[in-house]
Amino acid sequence: MAIFRRRTRRPSTNAAMAQSPDPAFPLGSLRLYQPDDELSVRLPDGVGEVAAYAQTLARTCNEFLNQLDQDLGSLGIFIVVGVKPSRQVRLWCEQVGGTLPEGAWPVLTELLDGAGAAGRPQVTAPVAFALEGLVGDGPSTGFPEYPRAWVDAVAEADEQVSVPDGLFSLVFTD
Repeated sequence: MAIFRRRTRRPSTNAAMAQSPDPAFPLGSLRLYQPDDELSVRLPDGVGEVAAYAQTLARTCNEFLNQLDQDLGSLGIFIVVGVKPSRQVRLWCEQVGGTLPEGAWPVLTELLDGAGAAGRPQVTAPVAFALEGLVGDGPSTGFPEYPRAWVDAVAEADEQVSVPDGLFSLVFTD
């Protein structure tokens, strides 16, 4: 259902540009690790909750990176989100094809960990998704399919592991 509001006054182009600077972290894509039919069961309120939480994480990155007020070069930021029932969340974050200035990465990941607690998706079973964010022109290499921690855990398990159910028993045990 779409809701329309009548526009009372159109802001000037200059005013709109001054209010919202170019995003330092445009969202490249959102990857869902489960098929739609499975997600519809696991997300009783729909995938809109995932999209809203992803936007919260992207906004957190954008605000932080804009505050750095320096040329960050070109890289990607890969944020993988695991959600368990009771809205317990775990993030796996990686820099792709570049690095942020020294000291910036731990601050950003801490901000992401605390972002949007009230807006975390309510799930009936584990859900996983990933955000691919671009800084500058983005990474010179492609984004990985899975975070390194997942790849390493599966290699150590030496067996086939389902995403996210079997995987979370290895990497998201709290």
